[in-house]
Amino acid sequence: MTSVSIDQTILPHGRDLYFAGAVCDLRTNSFELSSLLSHLSTPTNHLVGNRFSMRVVVNESSSLKPMGEPHFRGLHHVVTASFGGDNIFVFDILRRTLSASISTVAAEDFRFWKEKLIPISLGILGAAIGVVPMHCACLESDGDGLLIAGLSGAGKSTLSIALSQEGFNYVSDDWTYLSRRHGSLVAHGTSAPVKLLPDAAGHFPNLTRYNLQTSMNGELAYEIDITETFGARIERTCEPRWLMFLERKQQPGAKLTPMASGKARSYLDSSVERLPVQLSEASAVRNLTIEDVSRLPCWLLQYGGTPQFAAQHLREFVASRKQEAFA
Repeated sequence: MTSVSIDQTILPHGRDLYFAGAVCDLRTNSFELSSLLSHLSTPTNHLVGNRFSMRVVVNESSSLKPMGEPHFRGLHHVVTASFGGDNIFVFDILRRTLSASISTVAAEDFRFWKEKLIPISLGILGAAIGVVPMHCACLESDGDGLLIAGLSGAGKSTLSIALSQEGFNYVSDDWTYLSRRHGSLVAHGTSAPVKLLPDAAGHFPNLTRYNLQTSMNGELAYEIDITETFGARIERTCEPRWLMFLERKQQPGAKLTPMASGKARSYLDSSVERLPVQLSEASAVRNLTIEDVSRLPCWLLQYGGTPQFAAQHLREFVASRKQEAFA
């Protein structure tokens, strides 16, 4: 297991950063990196109680070669991520710390931090800081959040785009970060791009203006900024009100069926990473959050057709739920 030892006295640049409601205590020897990360910080009134620390040394004498492909290793509560030999990140989940030694190339790469390192950090450290990463999309309307879950390929990302065109505010399309605050659930998004598989261009022709890229899992996909490409409105946090499960079918049409909370709980349990025994307290907090999510009004949406068709159906569903609430 690779280790990184950092002399704290050589890290003169520090500031608090905010990612998905969590507070990050950053210290680094690079003013440029500190400034870069401040542009990704998203302060919010919905802050999680726990903090995590990030200690980053930028090696000014490092090579200028491009960053390598990601490689991960884990042992108990420690996870190591490397992006070539010059960029090593060590996550200690138990101590809620990230220690890193990186190249100047990595320190100046805004997209790397925005699209990879910040989401990776929240995914690995999330449970220890009271943030539960869940494999679902999230859209918001007048403060009410709609969580959309489903197996890979169910169409969460394309439906998120279509819902943003139906007047919903976009929070996230793939991973949503859930926390509990004063007895209520809060859903958080990050600045990660929307990832759309090549066939999404059939539903959204303007995607053809962009080049396909190889994503971290090796898939070819469009990775786009939803505001720049579709003019969507961004909302960083919301309070979830409903949990919707997607299931595609061949026949055209849509059917909404209430789902028992037990089935929702089984899916959510299966979609989160197992935690080592050293993190029993974090595991207990995470279980409470998952239980709260599974107790939301849950529905199964089975549909065949375009994401635009499904989005119209969901817009009508949310409108009717709101009317019932005020009746």
